Amino acid sequence: MRVKLLLLLSGLTLFLSLASTRADLIFAVTPTTQSDVGSNEVFFTGTFTNANLATNFLNNIQFTFTNAATNYLTAATNVFFANVPGILLPGETYTDVVFGIAVNPATPPGVYSGTATIQGGTNILAATNLSSQTFQVFLPTAALAVKTSGGNLVFSWPSPPGNFVLQQNSNLATTNWITATNTPTVTNEQNQVTLSPTNSNLFYRLKYP
Repeated sequence: MRVKLLLLLSGLTLFLSLASTRADLIFAVTPTTQSDVGSNEVFFTGTFTNANLATNFLNNIQFTFTNAATNYLTAATNVFFANVPGILLPGETYTDVVFGIAVNPATPPGVYSGTATIQGGTNILAATNLSSQTFQVFLPTAALAVKTSGGNLVFSWPSPPGNFVLQQNSNLATTNWITATNTPTVTNEQNQVTLSPTNSNLFYRLKYP
């Protein structure tokens, strides 16, 4: 009986020891979907809560991207290291910008998904996957704007999304849309095309290939 009791106590001690070293981290991103128009980087705000009885070291962040997102999104890991504290004390909570995602200017409209995983543990060298959070970047269809400058018409639309072209038509009852031959220039993350006004009525639109 004494041997069994000692074994039970030994097992309980081992269980408590393992439980006390778990690096429990609660990670939430709000909102999980961010709209991105006219910016090459989007930022996500989140909350970290250390639910462990020991200090948690937040040593790294890793990203995985899903489907088409692998072609257009990349991690901006410097945002994590510049903003997130490296240590969370027991019960401590941090809320602010936690990571950024770089968006390729050629990214077409759509919804792009990924997962952010926080790595760390109970020491500065730990690389355990502590907690993960999915996120989405939404790029709506670009909107066309126009203004006058020096007697010319300046058309503009945000970048990203990419691959839109400016077209013109003199009669909306027809499908004779002609793509402007002027190559867009990008200024302050805005595509711009400058055209000289004409004496005829012309209609303009953005067309995605």
